[in-house]
Amino acid sequence: MDSKKHLELLKFISNAQETLENARLKVNAFIRKRKMPFVIAISFMLDMRKTTLQTRLNLFPVQEEGERPISQQAFSKLRMKFDHSPFETMVRESVKEEYSGKYELPLWNGYHIMAVDGSYLQLPRVDALRHEFGVRGAGNQPSAGISVLYDVLHGWPIDPIITHTDMNERTECEAHIQFLCQQLPHIVQKCILTLDRGYPSLDLFEKLQLSGLKFVARCSSQSAKEIKSAPLGDSQVTLRNGVCIRVIKFLLPNGDIEILATNEFTLSKDAIIELYTFRWGIETLYFLLKQELSIENFSGKTPNAIRQDFWASMVLIQSAAIFQREADEVIQNRHKDKADIKHKYHARTSDLIITLRDRFIFAVLCGDKAFSASEIDDVLQTMARTVSPVRPGRTFKRIFRPGNAANHNLKSRL
Repeated sequence: MDSKKHLELLKFISNAQETLENARLKVNAFIRKRKMPFVIAISFMLDMRKTTLQTRLNLFPVQEEGERPISQQAFSKLRMKFDHSPFETMVRESVKEEYSGKYELPLWNGYHIMAVDGSYLQLPRVDALRHEFGVRGAGNQPSAGISVLYDVLHGWPIDPIITHTDMNERTECEAHIQFLCQQLPHIVQKCILTLDRGYPSLDLFEKLQLSGLKFVARCSSQSAKEIKSAPLGDSQVTLRNGVCIRVIKFLLPNGDIEILATNEFTLSKDAIIELYTFRWGIETLYFLLKQELSIENFSGKTPNAIRQDFWASMVLIQSAAIFQREADEVIQNRHKDKADIKHKYHARTSDLIITLRDRFIFAVLCGDKAFSASEIDDVLQTMARTVSPVRPGRTFKRIFRPGNAANHNLKSRL
């Protein structure tokens, strides 16, 4: 779907009475006229600027001329009257619409390429969050576990999960598989799921086989003995649970042996190796979530606020994917008559996120369709001004840092 239809869907969900009925935590919430009604509160929380909460409230358009913005304390009380479900509904309904078969989506050899990976979010240091989500690492640090089913070619989070820090990634992966089979059964046969080496197990391979999903999984040196004993090159083995898989072993430039297991038997060995490299896209998702959106700089200290911020961020990431595609089309049209272009260019994602973060809210709130269209076009032109070259095959040495040290100096938004 295009950006205009996407924003119309978000506005429809925000204004639907059903959204309010499902979200409010008290039966009498948002019955009286308030300084910040429910729809405006939802829209405000989609404004992901990382200033302090009071600064954002001061910048947010007031409802009536001369009216003063509400205080941070008043907004904190207001957000406790509803849960995260409006934002989750936006994500779920956007996925349902985007993968309905109405639109041409990016494919690789006829397949949607999905990836699953888990990560952790550092939470504010309060006991309520320690009790709700658990702690991780030294210092009794509250932390939440997250897992995302991600379309790496399309840049879409399909099935985000936020849960306890002691999550089992394989269990969450099984939940993602169930989501695909139940909510998007029409694309299951056209999906290949890529998994890192923490996921492979006999039970998971069997569940994937029964679901009808194709997979490519990186295996560790501690894999099942049938996989470990497979020779270098391309071979087939039958696991002790009866699942037949293909094992591809090859040498990396550093001399290590890479092991890939798959139930896709028609593609070439080189194609399978190329296919697995697409999994890196989900690492980019977590970079966007933590660095560009600074999700760990939460706007509240309650479990409800954490979930609201998480799901609002997922709405913004889906929106960023749509605007990225449209901004890239603007750039390609600009360059189509230039024969001396060395590289293909795309809108720089970090600048795109900033533009979308700062101006997204006005497009969502706008009730005038003509103005909304002109606002979106202006946003696209702004996004297309800053570009980066696409250089396939580039690699960088990975630098491991203890914990999330890069985020420790972020100023709180509270």
